[in-house]
Amino acid sequence: MKQIITITRKDLQLLFLDKTSLIVTFALPLVLVALIGNAFSSLIQGSGITSYDYAFSKVMFWGLIGAAASSVASLAIEKNSGTILRLQLAPIGKLQMLLGKTLACMAIIILSSSASWLFATFAFGVKTTLPVYVIVVVLSNAVFFSGLMAFLGNFVKTERAAGGLSWSVLQILACFSGVMFPLTFMPSWMVTITNINPLTWGVRAMEIALWKPVPFQEIILRAAIPAASGILFCGLSLLFFRWGNDR
Repeated sequence: MKQIITITRKDLQLLFLDKTSLIVTFALPLVLVALIGNAFSSLIQGSGITSYDYAFSKVMFWGLIGAAASSVASLAIEKNSGTILRLQLAPIGKLQMLLGKTLACMAIIILSSSASWLFATFAFGVKTTLPVYVIVVVLSNAVFFSGLMAFLGNFVKTERAAGGLSWSVLQILACFSGVMFPLTFMPSWMVTITNINPLTWGVRAMEIALWKPVPFQEIILRAAIPAASGILFCGLSLLFFRWGNDR
């Protein structure tokens, strides 16, 4: 347990030293909420929600995407520099290594989600059905994105490759989830694809948490899909993990 905490603390320190990652993870969602909320103010009327409610339910995911991409890049840098190999001599097992990095990514994602939610609530009056609903969704998203991060980290050797792969995969997921544009604008074949995208269910769960009063089990069912996908990705990452770049 001590080794896991040490790795988690180390990764958090490195991530907080990366100014670009901090901007994408924390500042970008706040700016997008303000811009998109203002742009949609005349389009979303009479629906029981404000344009800022709608904007936040989508753009807050860009902070999570940025956090996951930054963590993939961090893992690639450590593999390429030999840091991972040196940690192996500690000794630290694969499970401890991945748990430490996954927990660090989860912590950043939870912080990003919380900061975005608090900012949107106090600055733009974004409403919440129940705070516990938001907590469930935030934890579910943290498990999904951190698991996906650990999985993608197995297929990159350099920071450049990490950025290309992670942002490509994550933007495709965003495109087929309602994060980039509403599902109502999509053709039927795209809507069908969104149903097998874990991120889609994360977005739907966030909408429930913000403005759809439904029984607790409804949000649990939707949040369970990205959480289960994240756990699956964690298991696969343990299977594919290598200490160095050798295959």
